[in-house]
Amino acid sequence: METAQGAPAISAERVGRFLHVLIEPRSYLNALYMLTALPIGLTYFVVLVVGAISGALLTVVAVGVLILLACLGAAWLFAIFERELAIVLLGAKIPPLSLPEPELLTPWQMLKRHLQRPTTWRSLAYLLVKLPFGIFATWLTLALLGPTLAGIFVPFGDFIGSGPRPETVAALIVPGIPAVIGLAIALHILNALGRAWGRFAGDMLGVSAEQHQLWEARRRAEQADLSRRELIMNVSHELRTPIAIIQAHLDSLLLPEPDRPPAEEVDRRLRITASETRRLSDLIEDLLMLARADSHELKVTARGVDLGPIVQQVVQSMAPLARQQRRVTLKGDEVPDGVLALADPDRLTQVLSNLVRNAINYTPEGGVVSIQVTSGDPDRVHIGVSDTGVGISPADLEHVFERFYRADSSRARNSGGFGLGLSIARELVEAMGGTLTATSQAGLGSTFWITLQRPQAA
Repeated sequence: METAQGAPAISAERVGRFLHVLIEPRSYLNALYMLTALPIGLTYFVVLVVGAISGALLTVVAVGVLILLACLGAAWLFAIFERELAIVLLGAKIPPLSLPEPELLTPWQMLKRHLQRPTTWRSLAYLLVKLPFGIFATWLTLALLGPTLAGIFVPFGDFIGSGPRPETVAALIVPGIPAVIGLAIALHILNALGRAWGRFAGDMLGVSAEQHQLWEARRRAEQADLSRRELIMNVSHELRTPIAIIQAHLDSLLLPEPDRPPAEEVDRRLRITASETRRLSDLIEDLLMLARADSHELKVTARGVDLGPIVQQVVQSMAPLARQQRRVTLKGDEVPDGVLALADPDRLTQVLSNLVRNAINYTPEGGVVSIQVTSGDPDRVHIGVSDTGVGISPADLEHVFERFYRADSSRARNSGGFGLGLSIARELVEAMGGTLTATSQAGLGSTFWITLQRPQAA
């Protein structure tokens, strides 16, 4: 009984997959590629063959060498164009024709390297083979699509022109319906031909997979090495100032009794030393967080959490700090119950606290920092942290999430920042499956937006 009921469903599914080719844009892009293959292939063949023969016959004079060089350059340009054409129309995945050179080359060295590349000669062979393929593909496409399209549009044109008469309605059914089925068959055949030719183009017009993988591995290794060196330089720079302050104050406290500063000054220097020690501790914790993120060991457990209590917790904990230290008002929107987002509650609280603290530090006295939640999107929830500070210039806005980047180094240093907070915040948000972006307008303040996914309904 189950088999009898399931058979129509299976048949309907197969028919749907068969006819779906009629509405796939890729089907018609493949057909377009096949129709243009003949004129394009003929252009390649004529230019390259005529150029090569002319250059070979005129090699006794300098102009022949120039013609051969021009022919070689034209072949490379044709290969670049053909690669892009195959990617766009056939959807082929083709590696680049060549890999970047690690050093600067002279024109003679570039020509020598070009002639030594296997891709140069593979792409030339591809361009010459394009003509016979174009003859076959273009005539096949016309033979397949011509009758089917005529069987569809001629009866339809008669129906539009003559009106709904019995013979015009009958023509819409026969040969209309068989023509639609024939069109689907034709597109399936052309898609199969397009996939085969796309794989051939990938083998002929791109560097080998091994070369590309080796180059990618080398590039990633160089980037990692550069990142490590930049990290060491930045950490060394950031450590220098607090260590120098701590060392100077401790040295003054270890002076002989007559040379020691008075008791009030001793207390002040001890407080500064304690503050700088906490800054060093924060820096080390931030660096450990970034190291875990780089090694993909940043543990985040995302689940459906109610955003209202988290926002209220951050506002209640940070509002006294905003009033006492900066005379800034911190307020949060009333979040309705049941506004859920996929997040780790502890990590989200950490990110919000980081963004709020950053906004407080860059908001002048009497300003306002606010947290708002926008839940109109059916799939996502947006949490914004806004301030009425001086804003961020467009040039700085592009770099605010980079490690150790500070738009105003003097203010950041005075406020205790190392330029790592926003970088860590983005790492945490992305680990929760969300995004962190920023908008700003000079003189009007900035807004940092956390976008999180909504949990799927059970």
